[in-house]
Amino acid sequence: MRYVILCLLIFNSILFSSSWKFFYEIGFESLIDKLLKYRVIYLGEVHDRKEIHELQLKIIKALYQRDKRLVITMEMFQQPFQEYIDFYIEGEIDEKEMLERTQYKKRWGMREELYRDIWRFAQRYGIKLYALNVPFELLREVRNKGLENIRSVYLPPKIIFPVGEYKKFLIEQMKRHKGKFDEKRFIDIQTAWDNGMAYKILKLIALYPDHRIVVIVGKGHLYRGYGIPFVLKRLYPKVRQAILYPVEDEKFYFLFSKDFSKEYSSTNSIRLPN
Repeated sequence: MRYVILCLLIFNSILFSSSWKFFYEIGFESLIDKLLKYRVIYLGEVHDRKEIHELQLKIIKALYQRDKRLVITMEMFQQPFQEYIDFYIEGEIDEKEMLERTQYKKRWGMREELYRDIWRFAQRYGIKLYALNVPFELLREVRNKGLENIRSVYLPPKIIFPVGEYKKFLIEQMKRHKGKFDEKRFIDIQTAWDNGMAYKILKLIALYPDHRIVVIVGKGHLYRGYGIPFVLKRLYPKVRQAILYPVEDEKFYFLFSKDFSKEYSSTNSIRLPN
């Protein structure tokens, strides 16, 4: 089995600025050693790349082998369907029923074989697995009404909006799509998307104060540490995050926050915003 090269990229700023501190290639075991120092670990992906999903599973297995305190959350499932994922992990329903009840094909649609080894591993070892994505109905409401007019249990009370470089990146992505797009609507939807997933991670941090959270999500939500990590850092400044971000030439960037030299600690308490 061939894996992508792992490249280490350290950010200068605690909020993940766009200037690098240094960059070098790293071996797998050294990568795991470093990941163990973090509370939230993002395994970014290109959705249809099988080798990336194989690497995600390899990292999850290595982390779990070293420390059983692990929770997985996946963009591939939407939050309103969490109970069916719970039923699956607990062995009350099988994989086929879980996928049907979570409306996986309708709401995600990517080939299930790309991800099934991850959720099967979670079920086999009783690892908690959580839906990360917000419901499409919320994004449709944001598109129709504007984010400023939306209140939802899936969004934090105070929305964190994209800044500078990340907003520019989103606009560039918008322009790549065919047809005409309303810039405000597009930014509103992406902002709601990132905020909703970051808010879910925040809830998991509060629910599992002694666990690492492994996040399976598309790389567009992690661009240079913006997107979800940027929002989560604003919601919970003490959070320590690491990001594996796939790029061209079969390499990954590895980003982590400034205080990486401190040992991993689960002693920090957290209160969800009202």
